[in-house]
Amino acid sequence: MQKKTSDAEVSEFLPSELFFTDEQEKKVENILSSTKKENVPDFWNQEICETIYVPVDDGELRVLHIKPKNPQSKRLLVFIPGWGGLVEGYTDFYEVIHNQLEFYFIETREKSSSKLDRRKAKMNMTQKAKDIQDIIKYLGIDKQDFTLFGTCWGGAIILHGLIKGLIKAPTIVANDPMHTLWFPKWLLKYIAPFIPVPIVKLLKPIFKKTQLRGMEEEVQRKRAEAFVDKADAWKWKKTAEAVKDFELIGRMSSIQEEVFITNGTTDKVHNQYTYPVMAKELPNGRFIYMKTDESKREYLMGYLALEFCKVISDDGIPPSLQEFEKNLVREQ
Repeated sequence: MQKKTSDAEVSEFLPSELFFTDEQEKKVENILSSTKKENVPDFWNQEICETIYVPVDDGELRVLHIKPKNPQSKRLLVFIPGWGGLVEGYTDFYEVIHNQLEFYFIETREKSSSKLDRRKAKMNMTQKAKDIQDIIKYLGIDKQDFTLFGTCWGGAIILHGLIKGLIKAPTIVANDPMHTLWFPKWLLKYIAPFIPVPIVKLLKPIFKKTQLRGMEEEVQRKRAEAFVDKADAWKWKKTAEAVKDFELIGRMSSIQEEVFITNGTTDKVHNQYTYPVMAKELPNGRFIYMKTDESKREYLMGYLALEFCKVISDDGIPPSLQEFEKNLVREQ
């Protein structure tokens, strides 16, 4: 009978930034359990949400704005979801921040909600980063203190925008940022460019089955299924072609802004080993690690976003998160 590997033995192979004690894990569990609320409405419900279509290059993007009557935070939140980040996938996230803060949910141009000129619209990362800053300026958010929080592909867009000097924000948080597109490179480079859009639509069931193979995390799987089902074929195809060679690692040393990289879970899409690497490459990068189960990923994101909005930008890292910041040892 094969001997079961102990947690202590496994931890020997982990980078120090991902080491987490049982006591810390229990504390995170208690924290996230306390964030859950009952009878929280869908944040895109028109009774509590203002829907704004903001003009951008070659079209309009949808922004959802929620402003409670008596927010408990000190500043507002600007949230950039991932590529497949549909509003329905962030109900747990919103549950944590409901009635606590003013909240802008910016949907990037590959989303089905965007209204774009199909012939002219650019779908590359530079254009998406420019969109974010244009929206922040259009809505007057740039005149206020706020936390810019991007997750997954949203975090990647923010980091690319910082490299290009396109994005400015008082506090920047990238949760599980993708350093490159997780779709197979062979598909992006050698097959996707030659498939007509009508065929892309027909291939969606096959693509979904292929991409979901081996994805055991239920929450992540449901999110991925919804993304593929609702994907706008021409936007997906054009975006995939535009970012097929995208890579952040090796390009971030020019970013001078302080950036908080945050993580707590791992799955087929999000390889947590890359996040300390990315934080170390950033000259002023900081890494916050709060280990938890993947099913609680959205609750963790909500907690992180809320804590950063409970303090002002001059305060730096919130006191509640200080014990979870990891010491980054950078090579000289």
